[in-house]
Amino acid sequence: MINNYCVLSVVSTAEAALKKLKKSKIAVYDCRKRGAEFIFGVKDKDVKKVFAIFSKPCYNITVVEKSVRKSLFYGLVLRAGLAAGAAAFIAAAALANFFVLKIEVSGSGSYLKNEVLKIVSDEGAARFKPYSSFNGSVATGRILALPSVTFCNIEKRGSVLVVDVQVDEEHYGAVSSKPLVSDADGVVRSIVAVCGTAAVSAGDTVKKGDTLIYAHTVSGEETVKCLAAGYAELECKKTCEYFAREENDENLKYALSSLLLESETVISHTYKTVPVDGGVNYVIDFTYLHKVSINLT
Repeated sequence: MINNYCVLSVVSTAEAALKKLKKSKIAVYDCRKRGAEFIFGVKDKDVKKVFAIFSKPCYNITVVEKSVRKSLFYGLVLRAGLAAGAAAFIAAAALANFFVLKIEVSGSGSYLKNEVLKIVSDEGAARFKPYSSFNGSVATGRILALPSVTFCNIEKRGSVLVVDVQVDEEHYGAVSSKPLVSDADGVVRSIVAVCGTAAVSAGDTVKKGDTLIYAHTVSGEETVKCLAAGYAELECKKTCEYFAREENDENLKYALSSLLLESETVISHTYKTVPVDGGVNYVIDFTYLHKVSINLT
């Protein structure tokens, strides 16, 4: 389809997508549905805004077709290169285009370079490897899942693979370069390292201050510093007391209600009553789930 707009695809209902785009005052063109996808066109200047709007991985936004203006631009660049190089240049360019000789990470998210390079390497892109072995769509999705990333565009320019990563400026200053450490004693129920390396496994017993996710990753035999991002869910134990004038079902209900924490979930409890002056103390031993995270928005 020939048009003057960049054509995008997002996994969303048309109503939800149009509502988001209208709120950001972005004009859309040639809208249509294709299965679970909503296809639409936007002007080149609005492409980055659209990727930011649908930054959550669940939307799975992709570029279906570049605008005629951009396609002509890239076409003219290639024509100029071909005209200037003659036969020898054509052979060299063909060889360079077949392989990836350099990988660059640019944009406001360039501080995530180590994580980005690891992702593109995992998906088949490395120096002196054929570009055809690179799974760009999967790499883009994984990069968009990194903390605060709102836009990612991967394109090959000659022999250089350029990864443009943009982050949410609101959260840029809140990024921590430290590892994730436990803020309580407990047993690890689950550990998810989006970036960095998990220091513990499910079932491990940890103490307050223990490292849960290292701020580094391992590439071959080399340890490389990077951002630590992820979370751990801990099973913790605690004892609390609740005073009541007398022991009865209603006061027991109040005692157990006092265990409800803002962000934790109580999974088991036992109690006993201890007579004290003026009434009784409900002594409650309980187990709860506690989540600790770093660099997640």
